[in-house]
Amino acid sequence: MNRERAQTRHLHIAHGATVQDITVDDVGEETVETYLENWLWGKQSLRPSTHTSYEIHIRRYLVPYLGNLPLTALRPLHVERMYRELAMLEGTRGRPITVSTLRRVHATLMSAMNTAVRRGLIERNPAATVELPRTPRPTMNAWTAEELGRFLTLTTADPMNMMFVLLGLVGLRRGEAVALRWSDLDLNAGLLRVEQTSVRVGGRTVIGPPKSSSGQRVVAIDEETARRLQWHQCRQRLSVLRASDERVPPPTQVFTTERGEPLDPAYVSRLFSRLIAHHNLRPIRLHDLRHTSASVGLASGESLVEVSRRLGHSSITITADVYSHVSPEVAKSSAERLARTIYHP
Repeated sequence: MNRERAQTRHLHIAHGATVQDITVDDVGEETVETYLENWLWGKQSLRPSTHTSYEIHIRRYLVPYLGNLPLTALRPLHVERMYRELAMLEGTRGRPITVSTLRRVHATLMSAMNTAVRRGLIERNPAATVELPRTPRPTMNAWTAEELGRFLTLTTADPMNMMFVLLGLVGLRRGEAVALRWSDLDLNAGLLRVEQTSVRVGGRTVIGPPKSSSGQRVVAIDEETARRLQWHQCRQRLSVLRASDERVPPPTQVFTTERGEPLDPAYVSRLFSRLIAHHNLRPIRLHDLRHTSASVGLASGESLVEVSRRLGHSSITITADVYSHVSPEVAKSSAERLARTIYHP
């Protein structure tokens, strides 16, 4: 936007902005910057984490490279040039910007330009014909059942041990476990309801619904896990009473600090890494416990449908594509079952 010819008001595109906060361009030629800011303001129904991601993409990448262009003048070559230059930039932590980051920025621009097409502001989406590098399939670094069992045994005394059980055995996501409430559990029936998740937004922890409807699910838990959760609840309540100067109500969350306060999801990941190093175990990421849960489940004879529902995937195709090749144990077990039907009918 030409700042010498345009009279503007400062824009606040944080979630929940008011109409008066939107930039006003007296020139009449809507720029990409003005359009993106107005488009983001209109996305009030987004999850806070998604809204924050869009805001970062717009402020950090799209506006600096495309913002001065009139919206109607934006062409694929402008978008391609931006992606080439972004690929050569250094990330915020000194690392090159990854292909996956470029794809997320591209997804934000695609969504915004599709809206512009629907509103009749432009004839076609200038980002639609731009090709991006393929995102390499991430390497699955799951533990075996024996490795998972050893880790859980070695960390039995840690207050977060039960969270690692739910991540590695049940297959919960980190945010789902952090947001889990005691009211979400029916330990007598052996049922666990996933109804909310915890995410970091703008430096603070926000609890909200799962990203998709398939994320809201009921998962069966075994008797031993239910028994351990009951013991965890007793330990948690005693810890909160000891740490408090006065009587406080029991925590509503399943996993809290020793004072009963909500957990920072990042703390769980850091603790997991420290415990692995302390016990000299094969290093994996915290999220790899979820991969471990799927891999061990498939190897033990659990069907793809069962694993897909337990993990909260929107489609069994996702489960088959991501997890069916994770563990050699799965292929070996399948080959043995097939051979038995032929050699020993």
